[in-house]
This record gives sequence, structure tokens and C-alpha cells, in this order.
Amino acid sequence: MGNKPEIARSYANIGILYESLGNYEKSMENNIKSLKISDQSGDKRAVSNSYNNIGNIYINTGNQEKALENYLKSLHIKQQIFSESPDDIVNKKGIGNVYNNIGLIYMNTANYKKALENYMAALEIRERTGDKLGLASSYNNIGLLYFAFSDYEKALMNQQKSLKISEEIGDEQGIAASYLNIGSIYTKQNIFDKSYQYLNNSLTLFKKAGDINSSKEAYAVLSELNEKKGDYKKAFDYHQLFSNLKDSIFNEQSSKQIAEMNTKYDSEKKDNELIKKDAEISKQQAETEKQNLQRNAFIIGFVLVLGLAFFIYRSFRQKQSVNKSLEAKNKLIEKQKQLVNEKNEKITDSIQYAQRIQQAILPSSELINFVLPDSFIFFQPKDIVSGDFYWLSEKSDKLLIAIADCTGHGVPGAFMSMIGNTLLNEIVNVKNITKPDQILNELNKSIVNLLQQNNNESIQDDGMDLTIVAIDKTANQIEFAGANHFSYYIHQNELTPLEGDIYSIGGALGKTDINFTCQKLNITKGDTLYLFTDGYIDQFGGEKNTKFLTGRFSKLLHDVQQQDMKQQKESLKTAFDNWKGNNKQLDDVLVMGIKF
Repeated sequence: MGNKPEIARSYANIGILYESLGNYEKSMENNIKSLKISDQSGDKRAVSNSYNNIGNIYINTGNQEKALENYLKSLHIKQQIFSESPDDIVNKKGIGNVYNNIGLIYMNTANYKKALENYMAALEIRERTGDKLGLASSYNNIGLLYFAFSDYEKALMNQQKSLKISEEIGDEQGIAASYLNIGSIYTKQNIFDKSYQYLNNSLTLFKKAGDINSSKEAYAVLSELNEKKGDYKKAFDYHQLFSNLKDSIFNEQSSKQIAEMNTKYDSEKKDNELIKKDAEISKQQAETEKQNLQRNAFIIGFVLVLGLAFFIYRSFRQKQSVNKSLEAKNKLIEKQKQLVNEKNEKITDSIQYAQRIQQAILPSSELINFVLPDSFIFFQPKDIVSGDFYWLSEKSDKLLIAIADCTGHGVPGAFMSMIGNTLLNEIVNVKNITKPDQILNELNKSIVNLLQQNNNESIQDDGMDLTIVAIDKTANQIEFAGANHFSYYIHQNELTPLEGDIYSIGGALGKTDINFTCQKLNITKGDTLYLFTDGYIDQFGGEKNTKFLTGRFSKLLHDVQQQDMKQQKESLKTAFDNWKGNNKQLDDVLVMGIKF
């Protein structure tokens, strides 16, 4: 019938089936056909889906870089569609799918932070759109992420959530995937009977669906299971089945052909664009010739009046000379102004780029909501970049959180914040120091030595004030240490300040022998902890244009603590803006609230 959109859809579906059968060469061939037709007909949704499918082929053949390239193309087009049609549910679900796939890339390349960010973005979209198939996939992948961390308890919990949804909607492929992953978890835990049961069930479903690629993965885990049990013959047999399928699915030659197909399509697309460009150039040349004829006619007319113009010009020559002098001066001023504006623009662009870098090293809102679901962060830098920063890390059974205020704000403060963030990562995640007082001791030594502040000739007095808290959810306890910092804790409607030591990290003292102290506090459900820098308290405003001060701040926290965390953040922002009024913001503002 010549129905191009449906022809493109058919090619895409055939490509998806070939992918399930492990024939990636045929899958790429059909997806390229679909992409060409959709691109020519301007079907953005179909083009986006084709890029996503091609990304799937690359991820299965181990080419993570090309997979990510195609997923990002798909996401870009879907976001364009979203800006035009924000209520398009099908497109929203598609955005969730691409975020999920990008998460897979980052997981495969061991960038677990980025993987979690993308998985959580996908999960949020799928929850909002009621995409049960997608939700099952999200829980499956989050389970795999915890499996990579060797956190088998959370991995199993997420896989069971995925299995339950897949069973509700009757998705046998999803059920089989969950069986495989649950079997893998039990294999790692040496629970052999359950592992064998789940793996066998998964293999049965994969064979029923003709899913060779997933069957291959099941054989691999069954081989590992029998090796652990000491049944090396079965382990070898399963590994042989795995190897046979792996060899039948993919080899180096097919990888080359797959890449060549994709490259050929890109080249053809560029050639078509060049042909269009040549046509435009020919049109422009014809237009230029027409303009030349008009110009020549104008010149002839111009020569006829030139003599008259010459005499008119002479009569006003003196006046024109003065005007030219003024014009030259104005041009020089304008040029200097333009140079200043260009330099300012370049400086601003550089600082805005630095802002993106600084934001990238801060924990994402998705990560914070994942580890601290009942919390908020009110973060309002004075300038484009900030001297305040927040940091967190999960080590064993502890969650470590830091709130820091570096010397200065703007660019100097931002440099110090990046140094502080880097050193905290090294101390906790590399050196495995998790006691708050010991972290501050180590951070102080590192800052003093790095900035050579223990040198009598040094004029470096930069440093930072900060609070670090270790939350032990198992023991229902927090450990607290502060460097020239304090926090507030609310228990049973009573607000208590948690005072730190009087010393800052680094700074003019330049001492490396400071020993910070650690306080312990038992926590109960409903308690609230507030961590903050001094930007909020030191802001001038109000009727008498005075500082906000700690008394007013502690009362505000006490008044809002019964609200949910989102409302608390809005209340703090409104109170700050009302107090500031028309005054300039004097410092970076950072407040974090955590409800247990």
C-alpha cells in the first residue's frame, strides 16, 4: 500500500526479533532500513526508536562507546518531541527506556554513580506514566547494580519487586530475566538448591521464547553454580553450551560488518546533505548573476550623477572632515567597549562552564533521594559558582555526609570546594577512614600540606569550616564532628545545638597537630538533623537591616520541623528571600535537613 511509516515499523520489529535471536548483523541491517525510511519521511519518534535499537545492538556486541552515542541521539530527539508535546505518554515512556539503557552503559563501564542516576531517572518516569513493564525493568537493573556492589540483600529485594510486576502483567521474558538474576544471587550466596531451581526455570522460558542471547547467560551461571558445587563435569558441559552459543551469536567479522553498516548509513546521509548543499550553491550563483546585472545598471546611472555629487561634496568637505574626526573617535570608543564586552563574555562563559563542572561533582538529587528519601537541600550560591558544597559517601553500614563552607565565595571559594571534595573522596573511599573526627584530622593535614601553610613564608590562609556526620542506620546512631561549625538536632520537639571544635580546616594557623573530637547521639524515628553554613544566618535584611542571626534561625527551624521536607525547603527559601528583600545576597547559602 506504500505506507512508509508502517514499512519502517515492520523493519524495526524484524530487527528487534533478530536481536533476540542473536543475529546482530541482520538486526542492524533491518534497523538501518527502518532508520532511512523514517528519516526521509521526517518521523522523529521512529528515528529516535531506531537509534535506541541500534544502541541495543552495540551494547550486546560490546561496543559501549557506539551504544552510548546512539542512545544519546535517541534521547535528544525524544526530548525535542517532549518540548513540543509534553503530554505524549508514549514518548515519556520512551525517554524512560533510553535513560534505562544509558544506565546500562555506565554500569558496564563501572561508573556506578552515573548508572544509578540514570536508573533512578528512568524509574521516576515509569512510576509517573504507570509503565509496569518499564518498572519491572528498572527494579531488575537496580538489582543488578546492587549485585555489582555485592549487596546481595538489596539486589534480591529489587529482583523480587521486578518478578512480582512481571508476573502481574504476564511478561514471560521479564519473569525469565528475574529468575536468571535471582539464581545468580543465590549462586553467589552458595544457596545451591534455590539457585538451580531459578536458573532452570529461566532457561526453560528463554528456550521457549527462542531467546538465544539470554539462554547463553543462563548457561554461564549454571556452569559457575556446578563449579562451586564441585561437579566439574556439569560445569564443563554448561560452559561448552555457553561457548557454542557465544560463537554462534557473534564473532569479530560480524562486529566489523555491523559497524560498517552503521558507518555506510552515516556516509550516505552526509552525501545527501552535500547534494542538497550543491543545489543551494547553484541557486545562489544564479541569484548572484542577476544581482551583477542590476549592479552594472546602477553603476551607469551612478556615473551620470557623479559630477553633480562631486560639487555637492566639495561644498560640505569642511563639515564632513570634522564629522569624520568625531566618527573615528566614536568608532574607537565603540571598539574598546566591544573588546571589554567580549572579554567579559569569555570570562562569564568560563565561569559558567566551571559551574557545570562543580555541579557534576556534587551528589545528584536522584542519589540523595535514593539514600535519604526524607530530606531536602536548600542551596543558593551568591555567584555563579560556590564556596559552599555538600558531599556524601556510603561505606559498609555507614552513610557519611559533609556540609562545608570554604574561604570566600565565587571562583576562589569554588577552587577550595573542589579541593575539599577531592580530598574527602580520597580519605573515605580510598583510605577507608569513616570516623568523623579522624576524617577532619586527615583533611586538615592534607589542606595544610597541599597549600604549604606550615611554611613560615607562606601567605596562604585559605581553608574551610565544615560538619561531618556518620549515620549508622543499623545501630540507630549518629557520630558528629565539626570544624568551627555547629548543627541543630530536634528530638521530641526539643531543639539542641551540636557544637563542633573551634578550629577550622587549614587556614592561617597552619597546624597539622589538631585533634578534632567526635560526639555520638542515639536517634529515634521522627528526629530531625539540620546541617548548614553561615550564609543564611549572616544575611542582612529585615526592617532594621540587621543580620538574621542564630536565634531567629533556630526558631525558624523549630517552627517548620513538623512540615514535610519539600515544604520545609520552600518555607526556608521564602523566609530568606523576604528577609533579604532588595539587599544583595552576601554569601553562599546551604541548608540540609534529614528526617530519620
